[in-house]
Amino acid sequence: MTANAEKAPAAQAVIFDYAKATDVPALSGGVFQKPKCCAITEWKVPRPTGGEVEMTVIAPPGKAKHPTVLWLHREGAEVKRAMFVQEAETLAMMGIASLLVELPFKQPYVHRANNNAGDADVIRNAVIDARRALDWAATRPEFNIDRVAVVGHRFGAWAGALLTAVDKRVDAALLMSPPGKPSGWLQVTEQAKAKKFRETFDKEAWGAYLNSIEPLDPEKWIMFAAPAKLHFQFASNDEWVQTLEQVDLYRAASQPKSRQMFEADELLNDEAKKDRHAWLRRVLLGK
Repeated sequence: MTANAEKAPAAQAVIFDYAKATDVPALSGGVFQKPKCCAITEWKVPRPTGGEVEMTVIAPPGKAKHPTVLWLHREGAEVKRAMFVQEAETLAMMGIASLLVELPFKQPYVHRANNNAGDADVIRNAVIDARRALDWAATRPEFNIDRVAVVGHRFGAWAGALLTAVDKRVDAALLMSPPGKPSGWLQVTEQAKAKKFRETFDKEAWGAYLNSIEPLDPEKWIMFAAPAKLHFQFASNDEWVQTLEQVDLYRAASQPKSRQMFEADELLNDEAKKDRHAWLRRVLLGK
């Protein structure tokens, strides 16, 4: 693919539009100072679609503006933004700030009888929440909004791919175990949970569900990531993403891009963590 500095076409990206604001009100939950590491603060900002976006800020000591990582966690009822706290603390000691966003990923692949577009709505709202978090970060003294990387895991990687395709503020994206074409995979997979989910639909409702998520398949968006740098972390034993799907997603991605395959399941491993930190340090600090 050739680089496309204009990001996704406006007619395609309009589904992620929201009411932008230069003055984003926020409620702080206080500051915890961790010696020789960082300051940790909890925040809430109004969600464009209603409610609040909860965030954790982990920033190096001092008053300088720091290169920033926006962390987007994976899906699951027990999964929260805190899954990235230790990694964010490691980066803080390098001079990199982190913004951990709580996303609406608690119940993926659950048949909502009154809303067959449930997962599509979740992904769209996650992208909008991440954009609002960046709006707020632009008003804060600890973040250098001109040096922003996104790290996303699974559904967070799905949202991260779309975010990078539509938001020029993202300079780099690291996608952990990203799906490539969920609308296709769900039709054929024998993965137990996904197959059970598929079988809860009648034919008409299943078609409506697939039609709702197909326009959001990362493979359709990743070509618009440029000029942002991309790094993919794939798992050799990922039961949710097929090998061919990984290959097709990487081929569709714009340049510059890189990838690593890890002998692990979709949760990845310590080797992948080291790879993340090294890549983020290179792209954000040039080291």
